[in-house]
Amino acid sequence: MKLLSSLLLMFGLCFANAFGQENPQWRLPVGAKARIGKGGVKEIKYFPDGTQLAVASTIGVWVYDVHTGEPIDLLIGYTGPVNSIVFSPNGGTFATGSDDNTIRLWDANTREHKTSFVGHADDVNSVAFSPDGKILASGSDDNTVRLWNLQTGMQISSFAAHTNSVSTVAFLPDGTLLGSSTGPGNDRIGLWNPRTGKLLNTITDESSVESIALSAVDSILASALNWRTIKLWEVNTGTPLITCETEDWVNRPNTMEFSPDGQTLAGGVRGAAVCFWDVASGKLIKSIKHEDSVVSVTYSADGNFIASAMDNGKIQFWNVATAELQKTIPNITPHIASVACSPESNIVASVHDTKIHFWDIETGERLRTITGSPRHPIRSVVYSSDGKILASGCRFRKARLWDGQTGRFLGTFTGHKGYITCVAFSPDVSILASGSTDRTIRLWEIRREELFPIGELINTLTAHTDYVSSVTFSPDGQILASGSRDSTIRLWEVKTGNLLKTLAPQRGDVQNVVFSPDGRTLVSASWEGAVCLWNSQTGELLETVGAPLRNVAAVIFSPDGNHIAYGNDDKICFWDVRAKKILRTLAGHTDVVDSLAYSSDGKTLVSGSRDGTVLLWDLTALALNQ
Repeated sequence: MKLLSSLLLMFGLCFANAFGQENPQWRLPVGAKARIGKGGVKEIKYFPDGTQLAVASTIGVWVYDVHTGEPIDLLIGYTGPVNSIVFSPNGGTFATGSDDNTIRLWDANTREHKTSFVGHADDVNSVAFSPDGKILASGSDDNTVRLWNLQTGMQISSFAAHTNSVSTVAFLPDGTLLGSSTGPGNDRIGLWNPRTGKLLNTITDESSVESIALSAVDSILASALNWRTIKLWEVNTGTPLITCETEDWVNRPNTMEFSPDGQTLAGGVRGAAVCFWDVASGKLIKSIKHEDSVVSVTYSADGNFIASAMDNGKIQFWNVATAELQKTIPNITPHIASVACSPESNIVASVHDTKIHFWDIETGERLRTITGSPRHPIRSVVYSSDGKILASGCRFRKARLWDGQTGRFLGTFTGHKGYITCVAFSPDVSILASGSTDRTIRLWEIRREELFPIGELINTLTAHTDYVSSVTFSPDGQILASGSRDSTIRLWEVKTGNLLKTLAPQRGDVQNVVFSPDGRTLVSASWEGAVCLWNSQTGELLETVGAPLRNVAAVIFSPDGNHIAYGNDDKICFWDVRAKKILRTLAGHTDVVDSLAYSSDGKTLVSGSRDGTVLLWDLTALALNQ
């Protein structure tokens, strides 16, 4: 019992009950019955009246009640993450910039979509209103700054601001200058005439400029430079004013914002803190430690409170004077690494960083959570055929087994020399296969009759020349298929470990391989855009599906073998195996679909995406067979 208690403590087994607003089911895409997660946080801003918080996320804009910490709306319509959000000077409108290359304007009171500006050829990273509210500036990965007339909706001008992506745009308080900067690797800040687009001045530093902020009160610009340096500049002349004081542990800020009175600069740093600097002296006033890197900070209009968003998805509210934590919004989620459905119950498991969450497949309600090793994200998860064991593979070179019903830790397989990227059970649950960045596949013995069923290493399969991305057993358990970044699929005899065949799709890295339920066909997905059907006995290429495709990371057979579902960038396509045609395409994610799983009855498809959400699709309502 002492051993068991120690193991449970070590691996952080914990249970969490669902609460009402954890996954509010607003604005679901057509065909989806539930959404799990809220996406990753990109930027946060207080509404001007201080009662609400706008959160630019990977799936849209969330609006939160500041007093209760509860979400009250989700603004959608984007086909990519929302990177930036800014309110107009009169507070009646806010603008967003997105990876879908668009800028959108929203009514701040009704939260209705007003209009969209289209013109950028790549992701929009930053947006800013002029002080008089007549012009909107936008910076993009297409290396341009564009200026838009807010009354006519027309583009005023476009200019190539930098030779790299434009990460930040900001106006001076009097509206006479527009500042712009690029991301890491560039040492220049451009200062422009916002009416003509003419370059007026350039601020150059010997270090790489990571981000900038402009004071809303004075003509002061703050620049975060590489190696933990923050400098303040007089904008009109480009004269350096002061270098801000930092402590040894303070890393460079990811985000900065001046207080409303212009006297303080707040910065969210990679060293997991929010730091406050006195603008006049550059002295570090205080720092508030966080549990993860801070990606965005924002002051309330009165300057009394600050909200901070961390890389792990948490948003916190702080009293600036006392540094006291007021409340935490805990459950906005980053990238979903993997999903798996229990074959014996209505439960889906999803991987979020170092945690595995278990959800009710009908309602999206969270049932419990288990936690692996801190600081070692889990890459993949899979259920055994009887649903009694769950396996996970992590970046710490370990594969772990968990009780599929209770989440109890069952033991660890160790031996890989690289990250474990994928795991799979044999049909009789006697073997676990693990693929790794060390280019090998290891077969491990599972001793079902023991309390901790960790057995010996059975075999190590070596032939791939790049990391192994997917492993899967044939239904009879005699063959193991593996896909790799070396652009091959390899078929192995499980009993001997002998390499039987090597298949080579025409396009790129193989991300996923899956056998059909009858074992006769193997389907593979390649990142560069190919889904291929193969004869698993002869290795003959039977069909190339749905080309051209983009960023294909996941593919799966339906339980009856009649369809395959695959991710095509942020969409999901269904292919009829017999009719050889696409039956339907589902849109709802805003980033690459990385993982797919069917419920045991085949009525629900679960999709996990890099947008930080899991969608549960009701296949009975979609009527694929009609």
